[in-house]
Amino acid sequence: MNDFKTPYDLLIIGAGPAGLAAAHAAKQASLSYLVIEKGMIAQTVYDYPIGKPLHSGPETVELAWGALHPTNYHPTREEVLLHYTRFAIREQRLHIRALEQVQTLARSEPLGFKVETDRGRYQARNVILATGGFGIPRRLGVPGESDARVTYRFSEGFPFAGQEVLVVGGGNSAAEAARYLHEAEAKVTLSLRRASLAPVDPMQDLYTVVKEWNRRHLEALHARGEVNIVYSSQLVDISHAEATLRMDGREGHRRIRCQRIFALIGADPDLTLLRQVGAEIAEDGRPVYDAATHQTTVPGLYVAGHLSRELHLLNAILVPPTIVRLIAAGGANERGFVLDLMGKYLHAVRTESRFGKKLIKKFHPLRRIGQAIVSDQVRARGGP
Repeated sequence: MNDFKTPYDLLIIGAGPAGLAAAHAAKQASLSYLVIEKGMIAQTVYDYPIGKPLHSGPETVELAWGALHPTNYHPTREEVLLHYTRFAIREQRLHIRALEQVQTLARSEPLGFKVETDRGRYQARNVILATGGFGIPRRLGVPGESDARVTYRFSEGFPFAGQEVLVVGGGNSAAEAARYLHEAEAKVTLSLRRASLAPVDPMQDLYTVVKEWNRRHLEALHARGEVNIVYSSQLVDISHAEATLRMDGREGHRRIRCQRIFALIGADPDLTLLRQVGAEIAEDGRPVYDAATHQTTVPGLYVAGHLSRELHLLNAILVPPTIVRLIAAGGANERGFVLDLMGKYLHAVRTESRFGKKLIKKFHPLRRIGQAIVSDQVRARGGP
């Protein structure tokens, strides 16, 4: 327990991929740091459906180059969880306090911030918020909605084998849930507001666009009568055994028998701590921050990962070391042109060149040098 006495150089809230990347960079920079996580390490990945393959290859999600060796190219939820927890606990021994809820975040001049949790009190000169972008699931807001009837996250389909299940949502999470439930022998109805599974605008709908393979699979199941897809519909009422759908553009309603409803209609970031400390929030519900430094309108407070506008896991991992580098350098925004250029080149080789991937996987010294340049530039510039 820090107990407001000796301030940490950096306190990181959230132990997902972004928080772990920040902690690793802080350790390499010899900063005093602590990670506080309300759930478990890599809770974001833990919340994925059981057995789910990620949409990216190992070089996009791993925290240490060449450390993740999935059975197939797309690693599963379990393989990524093992990599993250092993990296944090066994390999790097990062300072993480899991299952600890941050309750208040406040400015504390001249020493930065005071943080109170359900288990302790801490002082820090700088804070990185890496709490994720989907902490508060959206609710339906209809009569009859209750936790006994509606679930807002999907983990696995087998508990619902043989049951009638309604999935509500037009995004990829809803599409995947409908697929997994069908594969587990549930009787699935998928309700979405759009007239098709195709996105209205793929470039404006990056969070929810249904992946092409999921779309084709569901459309084929629907054509064979194995999954019921109700397009242009909206859930308006829930009873003990049914759900009522309003059919857009047509008169009348449709009643769907269902024992369980999955409302997978998106989620929003939890902005409680940002509002407590007076950080400005933009119209899109994300914090206002400097695009180069990720510092919010509150000096010393930074955002990383999906709490910012980084849509992809790769950027959520690559950005935090840059933030830590700036903190270690006392805020000096010196980019280090040559090292950054080398880092971008090595990263391109690692992700896009088949030969480069083989070299990095086979030769450990090359992997360590490359990762040091890309992710741990703190040691070369600005770190103690």
